Amino acid sequence: MARLRHVGILLLGLAPWVLGACALLPVTKNAALPAPLKPTPGPGVREVRNSEGQVTVREEYLVDEAGKVWRHGTEWTFWPDGTLKSERNFDHSEPVGEWKTYWPDGSLRSDYRIDPWQPTRMVYYHPGGAKASEGLAQAGRREGPWTYWYSNGVVSEEGPYAEGERNGVWRTYDEAGRLLSEGTYAFGAKVGSWTYSDSPSASPARD
Repeated sequence: MARLRHVGILLLGLAPWVLGACALLPVTKNAALPAPLKPTPGPGVREVRNSEGQVTVREEYLVDEAGKVWRHGTEWTFWPDGTLKSERNFDHSEPVGEWKTYWPDGSLRSDYRIDPWQPTRMVYYHPGGAKASEGLAQAGRREGPWTYWYSNGVVSEEGPYAEGERNGVWRTYDEAGRLLSEGTYAFGAKVGSWTYSDSPSASPARD
C-alpha cells in the first residue's frame, strides 16, 4: 500500500507538458519532485509502474544536501506496449535541452529544444511523418509566425503568436488550399472584422 501511495504522489508531481496531443505545455517553475523513500544526497533514478508491473515513467533526480529533491537529468514516459512516448530534460527542475514526443509507432510527434534566453524552433508531425506545425517558442510559449499543415502537406492555418497567444492576422484554408477565413486576434481574442468563405465560388462573408 505504501508503494502505491508513493507511485500516486509521483504521478501527481509530473508536469503536464508533453504528454497530450501536440502537447508541450508549461511546466511549473522550480517544481520539486516528491521525496524518495530514502532521501540520500546525490543523483538517483526511479520508476513508476502500472498495475501490471510495466514501467510507465522513468526519471533521473537529484537530492541536494538540504534534502530537497529536484528533477535533474532525463525523464522518459512509455506507451502501454513499452515503446517510448516522450523524453524531457531538466536541470534542478528547470526544463532544458531536448524535449521530444513520439507516436505509438515510434515516429516523431514533436521536437523542441528549450533555450530560456531566446526563441527556438518547435515542430510537430502527423502520424506518418508529415509536418503538422512549425514555429518558434520560448520557454514553451509560442512566439512569432506559425504555420499549420494538413497531413497532405497543404497549409491549414498561419499567423503570429505573442506570449503564447494568437496575436495578429490569422488565415485558415481548406485541404485544397482555398482561403476559408481571415481576421485578427488580440492575445487570443478575435477582434475587428473577420472574413469567411465556405467555397471558392462563394462570396466572402464578414462578421
